[in-house]
Amino acid sequence: MCKCPRCVDPHSKQRSFRTQDIPGNINASSTKFDGKTLEISWKSDVPGYGEDHVSRWDIDFFKEKVVKPRNKASSDMRALIWKKSWMEENQHWISYEDYINNEEKFAGAMQNLNRTGLIFVKDIPQSREMVEKIATRMGPLRNSFYGSTWDVRTVPQAKNVAYTNQFLGFHMDLLYMNEPPGYQLLHCLENSCEGGESLFVDTFKAAYELRQRSKKKYDILTQRNLAYEYRHENSLYYNEWPVIETSRFSKGLIDRVNYSPPFQSALPSSASAGKSVPWKEHKAFADALKTFSNLLERQKAIFELKLNPGECVIFANRRVAHARRQFNTSSGSRWLAGAYVDEDAVLSRIAVAQRKYPAAVAAANPTAASKPREKSPPSKETEKPESE
Repeated sequence: MCKCPRCVDPHSKQRSFRTQDIPGNINASSTKFDGKTLEISWKSDVPGYGEDHVSRWDIDFFKEKVVKPRNKASSDMRALIWKKSWMEENQHWISYEDYINNEEKFAGAMQNLNRTGLIFVKDIPQSREMVEKIATRMGPLRNSFYGSTWDVRTVPQAKNVAYTNQFLGFHMDLLYMNEPPGYQLLHCLENSCEGGESLFVDTFKAAYELRQRSKKKYDILTQRNLAYEYRHENSLYYNEWPVIETSRFSKGLIDRVNYSPPFQSALPSSASAGKSVPWKEHKAFADALKTFSNLLERQKAIFELKLNPGECVIFANRRVAHARRQFNTSSGSRWLAGAYVDEDAVLSRIAVAQRKYPAAVAAANPTAASKPREKSPPSKETEKPESE
């Protein structure tokens, strides 16, 4: 992958373009290699790039060896897939008091989280410590180089675009790690800026629609890996995942989706040593990825709301992709506190809830979820939710 300032932000070290943005007819207009550095100029480049765009790689880039992650077990989430119009009517809200102290209502919330991958907590006391209390109700905090909990605030020369006021596109967190966190929490403490709305989309729905439209493209995204990295002066994390992971236990079900363009690394080769991958194979993969992202980012798929102080969103990190609109820091302040909890801990909570409070879990069917906090204008669509 080109590392020039046009392609990779110098401060955040995150990509400025997506693989699917690269034209299928891109090719080199000139190449130079002096034994140490490969230099390529392009024609039919990424839209918006000028003729002065030059990619340079040190020879060591091509010599790097990366250890692939070990295989791990998957789980059957029995997902209920959704789109914007359904989530606008059926988003699940639970009060902080009930979440902490009412076992049956907590069990219902966990069932909704299990089925839809997205719930909200409201009426939270105004304290930075609350995100830890909410998270540990589900399981132990997942620590990372961000800390056991962390703050999302604008900072100069940010090492993550989340810490700027820029638009943050759809992504999932920490896919460059061997075990990305299963669940993420974002507790709103301040949000008086213009903009900064939170966006959520069900990647499972996009994946199933892709399979209906083109089984070939779907299969490509289950078989070919994308690579992710976090590369800074004192940190280097790298991992590879297929875009779509299918269940080991239930044929035809999707277990996880891995999608995080801002942290994407160079495409890993699928060829054996000493052989190259045919260009048509690369193009087929890029076409499949572009179709998937187009399905994902359709307006009718995106659920949007602006978190208010005292509200917290909890979502499945490897199912529900999240994004954020740009915001104006001169019009107010924006401060969210975040935390991660591993998937195993939450699945354990869900299993215990189903065993101890079956009536509460049954009553918490997502199609009869709590009344939404707010609604967008009514959708013209009346599509019902779809179960796997």
